[in-house]
Amino acid sequence: MQGQADDLGGGVYKKRLNDNMHRSIIIAKAGRHWIYAYLYAKKDRENIAPDELAAFKKLAKDYASTSDVKIAALLNAKELLEICHDD
Repeated sequence: MQGQADDLGGGVYKKRLNDNMHRSIIIAKAGRHWIYAYLYAKKDRENIAPDELAAFKKLAKDYASTSDVKIAALLNAKELLEICHDD
């Protein structure tokens, strides 16, 4: 949100973390949910491969069609972990 992310298309973003030492791949669900799908150190790899990006775009498409009820069920089942930065 502070200009530290690159839009990779298809609801997938690459965000710089920790003074640009780490990266995260984030899946956006209609701007309401942001799902950190993959975290890595920049020293270990600069970018993800094209086939990985294609897989993340498919995952983003799947999450886009997931209802809020299903997201809540995934949270309750601990398959997703909610991070509340405001609390």
